Amino acid sequence: MVGGLLYWRRRNAATQPPQLLTRWGLIAGAALGAAAGSRLLYVLQYWNVLQAQPALTWLSGKTIVGGILGGWMGVEIAKRVLGWRESTGDGFVWPLVAALLVGRLGCQLAGLHDLTYGNPTGLPWGWDYGDGVPRHPVALYEMVGVLLLALLVHLRAAQARRGGQFRDFVAGYLLLRLLLDFLKPPYGPVAAGLLEPGRTLGLTAIQWACIAGLLYHALELKRWHSTRKPLVA
Repeated sequence: MVGGLLYWRRRNAATQPPQLLTRWGLIAGAALGAAAGSRLLYVLQYWNVLQAQPALTWLSGKTIVGGILGGWMGVEIAKRVLGWRESTGDGFVWPLVAALLVGRLGCQLAGLHDLTYGNPTGLPWGWDYGDGVPRHPVALYEMVGVLLLALLVHLRAAQARRGGQFRDFVAGYLLLRLLLDFLKPPYGPVAAGLLEPGRTLGLTAIQWACIAGLLYHALELKRWHSTRKPLVA
């Protein structure tokens, strides 16, 4: 809600199409893509244990990485359907930052059953999520990382191509999550009675999704540089 309100207040002609139908079509694409992506990646993350659970259980969880990638794909599909060719991502950067900060604060305070807790640690800032074990406060780490990333993207805004702020922020966030998820189970003990993420070739489904998103970002950068016209002296 906070992210949506911030987007509404900051919206302008440079970040959204003027036609009402096109605008709402892109928003619908983002919402549907985010909802589908967040739940699909959750299922993939815990597929090893969800197979034995009722189908409705599969829809009970969500992942931020899946939501961001799914929303991105949803907008791209909607843009093709609606014939809109301009980039609209930059207008979502700060609303996304706000939503991530609020959401991760909730994760930090939700306890073990939110499945975002970190591995046990002896560091002085270890956080007790309710089982008496000091753990890495991964959600707080992520909040700090998101703020630093947003500041970096903001400082580079003047040099960024239209849509580049969003792509840079998403790429930075995916890299952040790829690294932070090594501080979470299954790279450490899983709290008793909670879902245990599976691993493929040593990485979780969320980490593989981060790698896929980073590869796509790299390919887009390569394509842009290969098609960019040289400067005229």
